[in-house]
Amino acid sequence: MKLHRTIRLFLLATLTFLLVSACARNGSHNTVSHSLQPSPSECRIVKHANGETCVPYHPQRVVVLDTSPLDAVLALGVKPVGSPELTTFKSYPAAQISGIEIVGDETQPNLEKILLLKPDLILTTRYAPKIIYDKLSQIAPAVMAPSGDVAWKDDLIIYAEALGKTEAAEQLLNDYQKRIKEFQFQMGDRLKHTKVSVVVAVSQYVRIYLQDSFLSSVIRDTGLPRPPAQEQEGLAKEISLETLSIADGDVMFVMVANSKDSALREVQRHLLWSQLNAVRQGRVYAVNYDTWIAQRNIGGANRILNDLFKYLVEESR
Repeated sequence: MKLHRTIRLFLLATLTFLLVSACARNGSHNTVSHSLQPSPSECRIVKHANGETCVPYHPQRVVVLDTSPLDAVLALGVKPVGSPELTTFKSYPAAQISGIEIVGDETQPNLEKILLLKPDLILTTRYAPKIIYDKLSQIAPAVMAPSGDVAWKDDLIIYAEALGKTEAAEQLLNDYQKRIKEFQFQMGDRLKHTKVSVVVAVSQYVRIYLQDSFLSSVIRDTGLPRPPAQEQEGLAKEISLETLSIADGDVMFVMVANSKDSALREVQRHLLWSQLNAVRQGRVYAVNYDTWIAQRNIGGANRILNDLFKYLVEESR
């Protein structure tokens, strides 16, 4: 125990020294320090949401601090050395995530653990508080993507540029667009006449998803229309069970965490549920919550497309 305590104190002291030293050189603790970044001859400049950062040409030890960069780097064939404890983390195949260290929460990452991992690149999104970003950038070059949601394609390109995998990202996006066109072709005339509702049951109410959410951007790419209440700006909106009719559509995707979702069963017992058109037509489909909500990049987008193909094309034959 004394040994562990000694190591912990050493790490804390080292981190404190690095942060204080960097801040002293810059004259302010809010100024981003690049003292631990590689020299200009060993790195390239990447423009991102928080300015410009010089990143190594071939980063080997990447830490991600949100589901968006986690999903993106896995799709690009890179396994990060560290990731926050995210609900979506465990929904990936074990082979993809085995060996990735947990580094705290995405909004309050454990700087001590990140320092111990010796990263040469940190990827995050605009959801990271500036003070956290400043501290991260004093540990290793940090790149912040601008969106994390609806503009996930732009985020992918930024992550890929930081990793030196721009061509791979462009290929992933080209393949995604080909799948979109194939989906549209197979849907034919039904495409414009299939209103897609996406909801999650939360005990005494239902949450509907609006145009500024990640999942809505994927549905919009396909050309599928949404019910009027889900064409609004914003991420999501909670509605009471008494107004359940505005969540109706030609089809309804209900996001669930598992097959024993008690909140969904409670909503299904409500009188208005059985009166929904999608319910009467037998076109309510349970889909994975982590995929549709949390895996907010190219991997998640393709898995949403998988569900759209499965339920709107294959099961309609």
